[in-house]
Amino acid sequence: MTSPTPSTLRPNRVLLVAVCSAFLVGLDSMITVPLVPAIAEDTGTAPRLGGLFVSAYALLFALSAPLCGAMSDRVGRRRILTTGLIAFALGNFLTGVTSEFSLLLVCRAVAGLGAAMIMPSVYAMIAETFPFERRGKVMGIVVAGLLSSTVLGVPLGSYLAYLAGWRAAFFAVGAVSVLVHLLVLAMIPVTPPPAVEQRNSSSPLALYLGMVRRAVSTPAVLCVLGCTLLWAFALYGMFSNIGVFYAERFDFNEAQTGLAIMGSGAGSMTGALVGGRIADRLGKRKVLVVAALVAACGVTAVPLIGDHLVAVLVVFITWGTAVGVGQPALNALVSELRPEMRGTALALNGSAQYGGMMLATSIAAVLLDNGVSFNVIGAICGVCALAVLPLLVGVRVAGQAAAPAAEMEAKA
Repeated sequence: MTSPTPSTLRPNRVLLVAVCSAFLVGLDSMITVPLVPAIAEDTGTAPRLGGLFVSAYALLFALSAPLCGAMSDRVGRRRILTTGLIAFALGNFLTGVTSEFSLLLVCRAVAGLGAAMIMPSVYAMIAETFPFERRGKVMGIVVAGLLSSTVLGVPLGSYLAYLAGWRAAFFAVGAVSVLVHLLVLAMIPVTPPPAVEQRNSSSPLALYLGMVRRAVSTPAVLCVLGCTLLWAFALYGMFSNIGVFYAERFDFNEAQTGLAIMGSGAGSMTGALVGGRIADRLGKRKVLVVAALVAACGVTAVPLIGDHLVAVLVVFITWGTAVGVGQPALNALVSELRPEMRGTALALNGSAQYGGMMLATSIAAVLLDNGVSFNVIGAICGVCALAVLPLLVGVRVAGQAAAPAAEMEAKA
């Protein structure tokens, strides 16, 4: 009996698993945002240091994603994905039972390690199942799944925390992780790993490092990774502290902040669905340019508007929509830059994303704790969004090089 191969996987099943996994990771990375004031109070931590909860999660993701992506190329996507879901569930359950600040950071780091195993495997499965000319649309659906967590999961988690305490939210995320793990076992068969020919390598670590080194040897890859890092910094420097911002500026509680995030998440999800389709038609670089300009204006304006709540919410939603429009284009570009090692390239992209998140949340936490205003944080994030534009020049070659590959893939 012939074993299934990546090309014979059922696209609808792969997409369902990808969307559910992305939703889970998006939920976990954002669930702390509205809960920071409550967690800080319970653990005796300054609220403006609450961004470090996101930093710990993002740091482990950034450090381990390249290795996890290379492992998925070598031992198979399903194995790494299911292992990551177990680690992810464990990290969230432990978060729910921990009270000491430093141990909470460790638990968030364990969850980040699980996420680092999940997302590169998911994106690589999508890239292997769908052709390049449809990949922007499909990546948009997956990104929409990730961002939909801010529309559904985060508000529900915030309300659950409001009713039963912040720990209940993390227990809920852990329970959903178990359900997604069972879904993967039921929907995705075991397939030979893409790098099966390299199984005889005497040094797995040397193999992984070699794959990472070859993936970053393409200048266009480095440009996209730089874009992703700056894109993440522009988003999370302000967004990870938005719960503190709304609490200080408008005296919001967890449930009210969750509703505000739901509006922004709805814009991001819609932007991802529309942006992916537009990127396939007009070009991914063009979409990224427009999205970066709008995002830069939005993130800078949110803290400058003052006490006008309606105006703040409108700009907040517009900013979130722009982020959603741009993200699928970045993911689709990197998926084709080194097709022979997509898992590694996509893992590096994820590492750059969470590296930007870690830098943004850490720097913002230090600045805010030292009395720097949200106006300055928003301006720094706006500059980072604009800094994406010059790096896109170096991605032109990648887009041109990818077209022949896509044509060959379509003819095959």
